[in-house]
Amino acid sequence: MKVSPILAGALLWSAATLVSLGQSTNKLTTAPGSQKLGKEATGPTTNSTPQQISEANKKARAKFATLTRKLNELKAKAQKETGDARADLERTIAALQKELDSLKPTLDNLQTATTNTWSDIKSAFDQGVKDVEKDLKDLP
Repeated sequence: MKVSPILAGALLWSAATLVSLGQSTNKLTTAPGSQKLGKEATGPTTNSTPQQISEANKKARAKFATLTRKLNELKAKAQKETGDARADLERTIAALQKELDSLKPTLDNLQTATTNTWSDIKSAFDQGVKDVEKDLKDLP
């Protein structure tokens, strides 16, 4: 399984954002005001409160944990396979594990992101999650 070009681009963009994070001295503070987090919302904006950002970060961690659990289930399934089917599944698992591992630093950076960079990092994380979910759905 190949790493999708979208994920590769998101990771590069995320890395650039993380470099700018290291140069930023802003703390996690926001202007008064908030955004409702409905089902269609992608997450807080720079006008979000620290509480809203914290809640969105919890949801991101939960999503990451769910993907990790699904990958572990796939690993258990691979153990039951034999021959070429097992080898193919193990290659797929290795590629998915690599994608998931590449999301971990982005998830960690959500916790320390400034309000100016949080939504950009969150967008990169969300795109990576969508790519992993798509790859999981494409499996037999």
